[in-house]
Amino acid sequence: MVNDLLACHHRQMGGVLVGREAELDRIGGALVSARGGASRCLLVTGEAGIGKSRLVAEAVGGLTSPDGPGDVLVLTGHAVDMSTGEIPFGVVADTLRDLVRVAGVDVLLPAEREALASLLPGAPPRRSVERVQLLSTFLDLLERLGGERLVVWVVEDLHWADSATRDLVSLAARTLPAGLVIIGTVRTDDPDRTPAAEAALRSYVAGLARTPGCEVVPLPRLSADAVQRQLRDLLGSRPSAEVAGRVERLSDGIPFVVEELAAAAGRPELTTAAAVAAGRIGGLSSEARRLVEAAAIGDGHLRASLLEQVLDVTPEELDAALVEALRAGILTTDHERDTVGFRHALLREATVRETGPGARRSWHRRWAEVLEDNPGVLPPDPALLAVAEHWHQARDVRRALAATVAALPAAERVCRPDEETALWTRILGGFAVLPDASEVAGMPLREAYARALLASGIASHPVRRACVTAAPVEQLPAAMRLIHAMVVSDHGKGEANAYSEERLTEIADLFEESEPDLMAVYAWSSAGSLMTDDLARGERLMERARRAARELGDLRASVMVEARDSYRAQVNGDPQRAAHRLREALDLFGDERWDGVFHLWGNLMWCELVCGRHDEAQRAADEALQRLTHPHLSVHLWEHLVENAAMSWILTGRWTRARALLQESEPWWEDDVRTSNAHLHLLDLLQSGRATGTERWRRQLESPAPGGAPVTDARAVLALAAVEAGDLAGMRTELAPLWGMDRMLMYDDQLWLLVLLAARSEADAAADGPRPDRDAGAAHLQVVDDAAARLRRHGALGEVWPLDLAAQLDRFHGRDARPALRAALEGWERVGHVPDAAVTHLSLAEQEAVHGDREAARHHLAAGREIAERLQARPMLARADALAARHALTSRERRTDAVLTDREVEVLGLVAEGLTNGQIGAKLFMSPKTASVHVSHILAKLGAANRTEAAATARRQGLLG
Repeated sequence: MVNDLLACHHRQMGGVLVGREAELDRIGGALVSARGGASRCLLVTGEAGIGKSRLVAEAVGGLTSPDGPGDVLVLTGHAVDMSTGEIPFGVVADTLRDLVRVAGVDVLLPAEREALASLLPGAPPRRSVERVQLLSTFLDLLERLGGERLVVWVVEDLHWADSATRDLVSLAARTLPAGLVIIGTVRTDDPDRTPAAEAALRSYVAGLARTPGCEVVPLPRLSADAVQRQLRDLLGSRPSAEVAGRVERLSDGIPFVVEELAAAAGRPELTTAAAVAAGRIGGLSSEARRLVEAAAIGDGHLRASLLEQVLDVTPEELDAALVEALRAGILTTDHERDTVGFRHALLREATVRETGPGARRSWHRRWAEVLEDNPGVLPPDPALLAVAEHWHQARDVRRALAATVAALPAAERVCRPDEETALWTRILGGFAVLPDASEVAGMPLREAYARALLASGIASHPVRRACVTAAPVEQLPAAMRLIHAMVVSDHGKGEANAYSEERLTEIADLFEESEPDLMAVYAWSSAGSLMTDDLARGERLMERARRAARELGDLRASVMVEARDSYRAQVNGDPQRAAHRLREALDLFGDERWDGVFHLWGNLMWCELVCGRHDEAQRAADEALQRLTHPHLSVHLWEHLVENAAMSWILTGRWTRARALLQESEPWWEDDVRTSNAHLHLLDLLQSGRATGTERWRRQLESPAPGGAPVTDARAVLALAAVEAGDLAGMRTELAPLWGMDRMLMYDDQLWLLVLLAARSEADAAADGPRPDRDAGAAHLQVVDDAAARLRRHGALGEVWPLDLAAQLDRFHGRDARPALRAALEGWERVGHVPDAAVTHLSLAEQEAVHGDREAARHHLAAGREIAERLQARPMLARADALAARHALTSRERRTDAVLTDREVEVLGLVAEGLTNGQIGAKLFMSPKTASVHVSHILAKLGAANRTEAAATARRQGLLG
């Protein structure tokens, strides 16, 4: 019987592969390169039925020895299209199962078996192992195996993969340890895919394609000649012209459709692949039909032993049904792997369409029952999540509720926040329809609702909102309904602050006598963190919540309280206190690696940054990034840390470090409108003055992307781009919506940066001479000044912001700005804002020249130029040159020993020796053009008319040693 099955399987593979010689060569070339040490990642893309899996099977089929893995290890993981997406870690678990089958369980080291236990059949999971640890252990395993032999990891149907698999493939593709080849198949046409999912997949594939060592292998439709060759091979002879023409016309070059139409050659009414698939299913016996339907619902965990129980048949009856299904060209089987699968995903989709909704629910029920009765056949965590999914699809609310609660520990271990929150949405929905939901769930609604709020705290806003709105509001007591209303009204950062003080007081009063449970912790911290009138009571509520969370031993509750308390301090104008509290909390949490803890690290960076304490901010950045093992596996956390660390480095003039981190991070984001991308774009403008790609920020304003940069960042990029283009009217237009926004205090730390951008730009333009738009500039500055008066000031940095603004207003109106500029310069140097100090030096150079102190003007001009050169800030250098020319600040008598950089002194020495630019470049390993730039800067700084005069001045001033 087994041989019969395998023979059927071989016949249904479609005969000889035709028309794919070039693609086979590309995959073969990648494998050859990998043997030579150049690991590769290939994405085989194309529409359904184009032959992606068949191509990969052909390419890797001859790599392994029948007696064992030999020097090549081919591992395969399959993603499966379930109604809510792939079960988390399903592909990884499938790959591990294949590894153990091929190489034996001893291929895993003890530490690997322990860390991956929740993904190995028959192994009890360790609760302490979390998502990132699982992923990093799997990555390390691939690297270790790749050091012993060539490893080919095939990921089938990557378009259906869960977020963990996509993250893993991304990281493996970008790091590509030696000895690894990744081959993923990606379906590019799925009518059931939502526009958002389609955009995310397209972005994901495009991001991978940009990665060195990764390439896309698109499969086009077959040519007419290739269709005829395939048809002849399938039929065993040359078909009639009528049949050949019909198949060629209807198949449209899709190999799977050619196979289906060839199978239906005797039935001309079957003119499409869908019709042929339906015809195949309709021609089955009742036993085989039941098998195919059950397989369609259980795809992803099809084991022969499980199918016997799902169908309630004997092994002999199962074999008979399998033979019929294989002969009908619907199923395939792998005896060695003990698996059954569909010959093609389109056949599974056709089966689901041909199966009525009642039958689908019935099969989901059977799969749930059988998986529950057979623990250990599937890996523990995927099994728990699969059972919950099947009961949910069976529409058995009672069993679904119990199964979903049972799956929560697995979700906490392996799911992303959005995925875990989706389970809580179902749980709350169960309470809405079951009168005894508390008994079924093993917890009262009060606890379930509180835990759902905690779990959803770091989920995306749409998912969080769907979760809380699923709660049965009519069952909530009055106090909890107030909390519910507040959570539902929260549309984003700071929105809940609009909740009235009266309502917050009412919440506090209603929960005054509550026992210290999770709901009380949530209520106390919600009311306490948002109270603005009775700050003393807010402080007491926060302390009460803190003590209760710690007594309950709930990490998530404790993190929530600390996050809210620090946020409370920051929005109340005391980020220094927020930073102090965050440091105390992080010391308490120690080495905890939960996502929420890393959010606290990012918040700590920002609190230190807006206080001007950049040394502390950067120490926090270094520690957090060091703790985040494999940061690419926690992209949302990584970005939170990256954006704040990079901002501190930009403000303090550590632009090389900021650029390196931002450029390293940029390819990992799924879109290009993140805050980190905005920081990188701003850095580009500051250094080059060129504005490219600004249209993406305009799109972000018109249609904000989830997780994208906030409005302040997008408008900052557009405003600075306008300034660099000399378009002050454009800058005013970009910034105008910010000065009257409803939630200014939520963004005041960022708005101060834009206040100074606007004020400096208007003042610089006014200093250049009379302008026809002066009145517009004056009106704009009045609006900016009024807006700044409403913004709060934080720490040492808060002392400098208004000083700089006052100085720019003085400059614009022609008043003596030197006192304010000197105070601002002292402040910028105190907090370590190097670029701001440079800009202020140049403004002081202008003011000193205007008021007749040319020596002081030259000093400030030289100081500003030196920083600008170090930062490679061309716009700043251009301004310095313009100031020097306008005010004739190039006197040859000025001292320059504190002005020339070390590199310029080195170049000046070679100029004094009479070397040309080309000779200088060759001697100092730079291009002649770079040498010329250095010489030009030296002449300008020394006030020399030519190279000879520069050398003489240098000797006279002792600059050449």
